[in-house]
Amino acid sequence: MESEIYAYFMLTGMEFDPDEVTAKVSIKPTEIWRKGDPINSRGTMRHQENGWTVYSQIEKSADLEEHINSVFEQLQAGWVPLVELCKCYAAEIACVIYYRSGSVPAIHFDRDIVDRAAKLNAEIDVDLYVLPNESKSDKASSRSAIDL
Repeated sequence: MESEIYAYFMLTGMEFDPDEVTAKVSIKPTEIWRKGDPINSRGTMRHQENGWTVYSQIEKSADLEEHINSVFEQLQAGWVPLVELCKCYAAEIACVIYYRSGSVPAIHFDRDIVDRAAKLNAEIDVDLYVLPNESKSDKASSRSAIDL
């Protein structure tokens, strides 16, 4: 894997059930959670607030801008009520990039992305994770595991 990229829109801090966000904007979210829900099935940590997200729906090898545009395309159907919700609650465009050293993907936000994020009153967060380079023995053990 050279790099893996995805992006998502997240709305948090609503005191009402996240299903109401879905009803107001008429967009099916990728994920919702309620205050007190477990963050993951194996841990004991719980969400501190309600949340509603929409993830990009394209290949993880696509450019970051394409992922953000994929999210915006999904949000377009409920744009007007979503803009109103974002005036009152925390909105974020989250970008996640996993890469191996030497193959850093471009991070660029054109004017249209910046403008649409501003209309949603959204912060933009970029998380970069540098993965170790695979050694020949790692590749060989990966192939062995696949062959079994």
